Amino acid sequence: MTSAPSTGTPQTLEGVIEGLLTGALAPREAATEDDFHATWIAMGLGRTEPTLMAAVGGALADRLAWVFLSGYQATLCRCFPQLPAIEGWSAFVNTEGVGDLPGTSLSGDAGNRRLNGWKTWLAGADHVDRLLVSATHNALPFAVVRRAQPGVAIEHSRSGGYLGEMIQGRVRFEDVPVAEDQIVGDETTFPAFRASEGAYVRVALSAFILGHAVRLQAPAELVTAAVGTLVAAAGAVALPLPSRAATIAIGGVDAQTRALASAFGPFIATADPALHALWERDARLFRSDALTRRAEEALAALGLVLRQPSSA
Repeated sequence: MTSAPSTGTPQTLEGVIEGLLTGALAPREAATEDDFHATWIAMGLGRTEPTLMAAVGGALADRLAWVFLSGYQATLCRCFPQLPAIEGWSAFVNTEGVGDLPGTSLSGDAGNRRLNGWKTWLAGADHVDRLLVSATHNALPFAVVRRAQPGVAIEHSRSGGYLGEMIQGRVRFEDVPVAEDQIVGDETTFPAFRASEGAYVRVALSAFILGHAVRLQAPAELVTAAVGTLVAAAGAVALPLPSRAATIAIGGVDAQTRALASAFGPFIATADPALHALWERDARLFRSDALTRRAEEALAALGLVLRQPSSA
């Protein structure tokens, strides 16, 4: 892939769009997690606000694995605003109960807690710096644990396949001490995460499509649709999360993003077959209509029913 060098990290959404349209910001080749992590650090994305983090990360991505990771990192910044920004990556460590591995337990009194057990899914396993670990599956509180903390052991669990360049792992905690200033999370944490993740991924995806559409000299209507979708996605995540307004807005963005993707896929099939192969491999990142259905349920609760326009 040939791409123009980035001249710096944009500080506004307008700057992201202008950078992509002019080529000052463009996708960078990153065949491995090592490569994308190096780009992330070089661009200082860990210290940007969540919407820009997702948009710039998506703009720099050369494949959907990094689109997901950019939206995911933005989600964690949004859901844990009390945590300081870090240069590298965090992980939402909640999944457990796979195979015979015992799940986690957070035991002991305040000031003398210990974390033990396994979590069985971890994104960015080779480079994640900060683990946000639920006490048990889907249960508060969260313990903020660094990968280098004694008693933390990260293993690879899967590579290849869906989002295959992103190293996925599992993590064992063995009598890890947890101080009170490492305890975070409240009743809003899980709802905020569930409301945010898909939305920030769509911010990143829209920027990704725009960057590659410009790179490949796509028709004007595809470029303008990508700009419009990126602006709409950024507007949706600016709303309180979770909220009814955000749920409905994100559902609209989801439908808009899937329509954009349905035009982008056939275009890159001929314009960049290698990109298209990766796109098709990981397309389930955006092909689900779950976010649109959540919006429809929110509207139905208000007595509003979406009707398809009748054909003339």
